[in-house]
Amino acid sequence: MPIFDNHFHLDPRGLYLDAARMFAKAGGTHVMLTHLPYDDIPIVSGDDYGVAFERTLKTADLVREQVGVKVFVAVGPYPADLLRLDEKLGLAAGVAAMKRGMDLAATLVREGRATALGEIGRPHFRVASDLWQASNGILQYGMELARDVGCAVVLHTEDPTPETFAEFARMADAAGLPRGKVVKHHAPPLVLPTETHGIIPSVLAREDHLREAIRKGGPFLMETDYIDDPRRPGAVLGPATVPRKTARLLSAGVLTAEEAARIHEELPSKTYGIQIA
Repeated sequence: MPIFDNHFHLDPRGLYLDAARMFAKAGGTHVMLTHLPYDDIPIVSGDDYGVAFERTLKTADLVREQVGVKVFVAVGPYPADLLRLDEKLGLAAGVAAMKRGMDLAATLVREGRATALGEIGRPHFRVASDLWQASNGILQYGMELARDVGCAVVLHTEDPTPETFAEFARMADAAGLPRGKVVKHHAPPLVLPTETHGIIPSVLAREDHLREAIRKGGPFLMETDYIDDPRRPGAVLGPATVPRKTARLLSAGVLTAEEAARIHEELPSKTYGIQIA
C-alpha cells in the first residue's frame, strides 16, 4: 500500500537521510519534500533562491538513491522571508525578490525537476498591514504562475477557518487556478466541501485530527510537517508518524483500505498530476 506524507522537510543539519530512512522503515513510500529556508544560504536577492532550491533538489536525489523512497518536490519562497527582505531591501525590492523566487520555482516545475510551488503564502503570525497586503499579492502571483505551468500550490498561512478557505478559493478563481490545485498545509480536520470550498486540506497527522477527518468523510491529504530541526527534535511530528498512524487506524478499523487509498494514492495523484504506485 502506498503511504504518502504530503509535507516533509529535510535539512543537512538535522537527521537528514536518517529521517527518510525512519519514514521508509515504518512503511512510508512517497513524500512531498518541501523546500525550507537554510540559515547558511541567506536570501538577499531573488537569485539566491536558485541556490537554495538546488539544495532541496539535491536532497531529493539523495533520498531516491540512498533510501529508495519516491520523492516529489515543492519549491518556493518561504512567506516569512519577506519580513527579512523588507528590513534589508525595503518592501518594494523585497516583493520583487520574492516574485523572482516564484519565477525560479515555476521554471523548475516547467523543467520537470519540481512538482509544485510551495510552501508559499503569507506569515502565520500577525504582521503590519503593508506586509500582509504584499504577501497576499505575492501569493496571488504564485497562483497565476501555477496556472501557467499547470501545477499545484502548497500554502503556508495562519491556521485556517472555513472563511479562510473561502478566501483562498476566491484567490484561486481570480488567478484561473483550479481550487483542487490549492493545498492548505498544516490543516485542522476541516475536510467537508462546506468547510474547504474546494481547497485541498493537508491534515496534520495527529490521531485526534485524523479520526475526525475520517469520520467526516471529506477528502484530505496527510502530513507530518516534519521540520528536521536539531533544536526541536521530532517537530512538528516525527518522520515515521504518517505510516505508523495509518497502520494503527487501519488495524483499529477506523480507516478502511479504500479510504487509505484515497488519502495516499488517489488524491495526491489527482492534486499534483503525479503517479503514485
